Amino acid sequence: MSANPRRSLDQYLIWAGSLTVLVGVPGAVAMHEAWLLLAAGIGWCVQHVGWARHNCRIGGAS
Repeated sequence: MSANPRRSLDQYLIWAGSLTVLVGVPGAVAMHEAWLLLAAGIGWCVQHVGWARHNCRIGGAS
């Protein structure tokens, strides 16, 4: 168990983006729906923003 149970916005963005990509890509392939692929692309962008915020917060490059 983590010593810091509080979650930051960065973590929520990363998890939400990852979940959207993991659901959107297979769904788009299976159902041939372009809007699911668009949702997966938006999820990837959200995940990227979350990682950029996280890296800036810990002092790394974005």
